[in-house]
Amino acid sequence: MMYPWLHVAALLLYAAATAVVLVYSIPRARAQSDPTARLARAARAMKLYDPFSMAVLGVMVMTGAFALTGYKDALRERFFQQMGVVLAWKLGVVFILIIVAAYLAFGLGNRLVGQTELEEPPRAEWVASMLTRIQITAGLVLVLCALISWIATAML
Repeated sequence: MMYPWLHVAALLLYAAATAVVLVYSIPRARAQSDPTARLARAARAMKLYDPFSMAVLGVMVMTGAFALTGYKDALRERFFQQMGVVLAWKLGVVFILIIVAAYLAFGLGNRLVGQTELEEPPRAEWVASMLTRIQITAGLVLVLCALISWIATAML
């Protein structure tokens, strides 16, 4: 792998950004008394998080793919014997992470940001529901990142 630290750094940056959304940004938005202010604060955070998270996730996926190509060339026929089962588990969890991450960024984050552009004020229940879904999904993302890291240690 050309830059193994970049793969790990991307995972750490992605997990850190998601943790900030989970434990800082959304709780700060919930602290606002007005639903419009709650929505505006959460939308500001998601406007930053969405493109950053997708970019860092892309770096993580691409550096992992480049690493696999190098390992496959080096190990040849022993590649699947030495890494096959563990790699299958890691790639399966990564696939789930990508789906959940896309839901967090595009399914929830973009909807939240788009709601700020409407002229009608948001319903308090809708804002509360969206913030709860963002927090639950961000928590799931962190669990998946931890699981991927744990599985990756078996590949060392």
